[in-house]
Amino acid sequence: MANILELLSSPGLEAVRPLVGPLDAVEVTGVRLEPRPDRLSAIPAGTVAVLLAPVPGHLLDVAVRDAAAAGAAALVLTGVTEAPHGLPAEVTATARALAERGRVAVLYAEGDLAALVVAVERAVAGSAADALARVAAAAREVTAVAGDPDRVAAAAGRALGVPVELRAAGPGEEGAAAAGPDGEIRLAAPARPGHAGTAVRSVLALAALAAAGGGHGDVPVRSRGRLLAELLVAPQDQAARLAARGRALALPVDGWHIALRVEAGGLDASNRPKALDAVMSQALTVLRSWDGPAAAPGTTTAPSAPSASSPQSADSVQWNAALVDDALVLLSTWPADPGTNGRRATLARARRVVDRLAGLRPEAGLRCGVGSPHRGPLGIRTSAREARAAVPRGAGAAVAAHDAVGLDRMLLEWYASDTAREAVSELLAPVLALGPERAEPLLRTLQGYLDHNNSPARAADALHLHRNAVGARIRKVVQLTGADLNEPDVRLALQLACRAGLSAHPTEPATTTGGTPDSPTTQ
Repeated sequence: MANILELLSSPGLEAVRPLVGPLDAVEVTGVRLEPRPDRLSAIPAGTVAVLLAPVPGHLLDVAVRDAAAAGAAALVLTGVTEAPHGLPAEVTATARALAERGRVAVLYAEGDLAALVVAVERAVAGSAADALARVAAAAREVTAVAGDPDRVAAAAGRALGVPVELRAAGPGEEGAAAAGPDGEIRLAAPARPGHAGTAVRSVLALAALAAAGGGHGDVPVRSRGRLLAELLVAPQDQAARLAARGRALALPVDGWHIALRVEAGGLDASNRPKALDAVMSQALTVLRSWDGPAAAPGTTTAPSAPSASSPQSADSVQWNAALVDDALVLLSTWPADPGTNGRRATLARARRVVDRLAGLRPEAGLRCGVGSPHRGPLGIRTSAREARAAVPRGAGAAVAAHDAVGLDRMLLEWYASDTAREAVSELLAPVLALGPERAEPLLRTLQGYLDHNNSPARAADALHLHRNAVGARIRKVVQLTGADLNEPDVRLALQLACRAGLSAHPTEPATTTGGTPDSPTTQ
């Protein structure tokens, strides 16, 4: 039979918060909704009593004392007011002392109380329903962190309410194992009787597979990888058939795609496939665990693109991988057109993954090209071709993005010179002195304003900003730099400086439709 500490790990009880009192002092025997706190002295021992109405502080002292005298496992408060110190205002020092001395836990819950009661009853009974609920919770938790054995074990332990460890099972324990890319993954947990034991065995088997597989539930990553490779090299007239197979394998062929192509120029042809296959899982883990800023939609006319108030997050991007033509193709798929900002975010990810992989295989001479966003099954092939053309050759940067008109590449080559960097730094020095967080939105707004011929309205539409915010930021730049934006030469110099600097160091803009630190609403 479970105590309160074990009970709180049960599915459906995530919103219950411990306040005061011990959590492991009394075994739980049942649960009841209690409309009147003056009846707590008559409840059975081991009961979790859920109070239906708030109880004032002086009456809560009495309620805790009566619950402790009856041998209750817990008293659940509802509808209370938070105090500055983090506890409900009604929990007095006297109530705290009574809970500790009387060995009764005081908890807080909000929301559907009937569902809370059902969840407690299910957990106390240890029924098949509780086992199924734990397996379902584990399926959600472990697949979300698949490919990371430590996080998978922790997620499985939370779902089961028992410790799950990365090791072989010993006497009196349950265990499971699965073959991973770096060897066998073994998990162990305490054995439990009845339906609880069934849940432990089921969750361990699922967790072992998830720990051995790719990230974000990508257990059939190899199958999808083979299909992706086939889609990239097959004749175009077979694309429809392969796209249908991709949908069946949960390969998101119908979204917007940006391809990355990683080549190992430092290795001979016979060693490249093996080396790139060995780092594929690490590349996917780096890309999928991106902790950089989320990409807001860029300058796109697609009607389905989200607004700035609900930007596409890094978590909405799906990643898959395939080995094609002695190269590693990493495919990012977006639910809507990622636009310019999505391209910059993908380029930043590409730099990060190449840096990480280069540290693992410095002899490989890794180079990476990044394609443009394209939609649908044929868009995968188009972006992959662009990524292949963009792979840098010879010395210089290890990562480059496809540029249809060649402007970004020319600017980057120009900015690589010391003279150009000094000119940009001098021109933008007053803005850059504000620091990256404050300078970034100003520079992006200035670039958008100049790109749209000094039109605040068109720049606001492109940047997903309010027109007043654009005006405020431009006035701030003019105030800091003293630049006359009516002068063609000044405009061109600032435009080149913004484009070169931001292309060389792509980060995400801080755009918003509401007030900003430099908008009229907060100045």
